[in-house]
Amino acid sequence: MKTKHSGFTLIELVIVIIVLGVLAATALPKFLNIGQDAHDATAKSSFSAFDSAVKLYHSCWLTNGESGAVQDLACFGDGDIDSSTTGYPLAESDSSSGTQLQGGYCEEMWSGLLSHNNFKLESHVTPNYSNDTDIIYWYSGKVISNPNTYCYYNYIADDRTKGAVNWQLHYFPATGKTTISRGALSY
Repeated sequence: MKTKHSGFTLIELVIVIIVLGVLAATALPKFLNIGQDAHDATAKSSFSAFDSAVKLYHSCWLTNGESGAVQDLACFGDGDIDSSTTGYPLAESDSSSGTQLQGGYCEEMWSGLLSHNNFKLESHVTPNYSNDTDIIYWYSGKVISNPNTYCYYNYIADDRTKGAVNWQLHYFPATGKTTISRGALSY
């Protein structure tokens, strides 16, 4: 009497392996990109929160009936952020009566507007950034009335190599305008 063996033939096993290989090859790049997607979402949501805080600050300035530069606007956050002459956030320690932008002001604004953020910021003038630096900040221009005066924030947590394309936020304290884009940080 002949017994029947059940199992898979070699050809069936090879076909299954090929099908699994094709599925893995198409799905793997999607899973590898999840880390970058998380960084993109983190950068965009943080920069959007900054934009919202700028608008809330200016609304507070308007509803208080303020005009010109105000020191320590009490109706926003801890009440320690000074405004530009146009009523947008400028610094925690402004000594220019709302007319000048300095590099340290950009960090003060970030910390003052986003009081519960967990990012490590470093100045763009720092020659070597530590491995736990998330955002590089600095400013361009100086006089607030100049339309090219702004703070910039570059999210580098996803790629710290020089010349890498990262998410950027530009904030113009004269108008309150913010722009979010991707670009390389110049050195």
